[in-house]
Amino acid sequence: MDRVLPPTWRPSSETELEAALNEGAFTETPKREAKQQLRSSKDQAKDMASFAIDGGLIVVGVREVKAEGRFELAPVEWADQILESPARIAASSCDPPLQVSVDWLDSEVPGHGYLLIEVPASPLAPHMAGGAYYGRGDREKRRLSDAEVERLIRARDASLDVVRTALREQVDKDPFPDGELAHLHLLALPSRRIPGMFKAWTAAENAQPLLFDLVRDGVSRRTRELGGEAARVSPVLGDLVSGFRTAGGVGIASQSSADAREEGDLRFVVRERGEVSLYCGRAAARYADRYLFFDGALAFRVRAFLDLLAGLSEDAGYGGSWDVGVAVTNTHGVSSWSGDRRSAPGAKYDAERYEQATRVPQTELERPGGATDRLVGELLRSLGNASAHSDLLTDPE
Repeated sequence: MDRVLPPTWRPSSETELEAALNEGAFTETPKREAKQQLRSSKDQAKDMASFAIDGGLIVVGVREVKAEGRFELAPVEWADQILESPARIAASSCDPPLQVSVDWLDSEVPGHGYLLIEVPASPLAPHMAGGAYYGRGDREKRRLSDAEVERLIRARDASLDVVRTALREQVDKDPFPDGELAHLHLLALPSRRIPGMFKAWTAAENAQPLLFDLVRDGVSRRTRELGGEAARVSPVLGDLVSGFRTAGGVGIASQSSADAREEGDLRFVVRERGEVSLYCGRAAARYADRYLFFDGALAFRVRAFLDLLAGLSEDAGYGGSWDVGVAVTNTHGVSSWSGDRRSAPGAKYDAERYEQATRVPQTELERPGGATDRLVGELLRSLGNASAHSDLLTDPE
């Protein structure tokens, strides 16, 4: 009886791959596919998108001998960018962008080998490629029906209900509920709950220096550079110097509660159960008859928050996804801040609140532009000024 490979099998050497082929154990399944060569960018995107629902492995350098019902080695030639190409295509040609890992196995044939493209099950699935959504059949990709796409998107959206509920509870506890300015609320929950995830932080007798170091060092240099002037809109992250304790967690704020003012209030909280939040009492400013929104500062703060999540994940040894929600309150009548309060205001926002939530895979925290766009891009586009902050909403090569 032929050996059966487990669904998550991946070879670690040419010898192991060849043995699986010779034993008839290597077959194409809903989680594994063989390719003799790398295909066109368009076809690669479709192949990778089809695996995104449940995850899978594409092995490039294996030829199917259909007449004999078997597979054989067909190592491909090494070329510059061969590792980067599939990852770049998955990130640029799949919608939403797809994160994949690519490894190379050397062959005994000099300058040749095998490409292993591992597509993890994506929390953002289904992914579109070439204008359509794809999934897997028994052996190959297939185009998903409208009903299947709707069901998958509905299930993906429902999985965010927990963070939406927690976010609204945070908004209800706004320290300045009757304030005159727009307020920013950011909240993140681990998609996979781990009891006592940040116990090391809450157990520390004085967590203030730890949080201060996290905020000082946790925002990437790239995010700060992309933020530019927007990173210096008050209150800034550098103002977070006052430590405090709260129910189930520890925090750091820009001012003590005794003399807190709405326009100067910034708070960052880490709770033992894994909840992370950021609050800002000044997401807009009023100048005479103008109500101007700091849209660049919003994009910067959201991206910086995702950077801090990456640091906290590493500290806790957590490799899962995060469910992240953002709410901006008291937004009716705001228009985009152009950097000059005397300039004519742009389009005015005509809703009292903006709210959005998304799931952010751990790999995306390394390049958080796409997640930043999913969280606040719609608001910035509504104000007509998203192009001015496009670098914060993307991760250009």
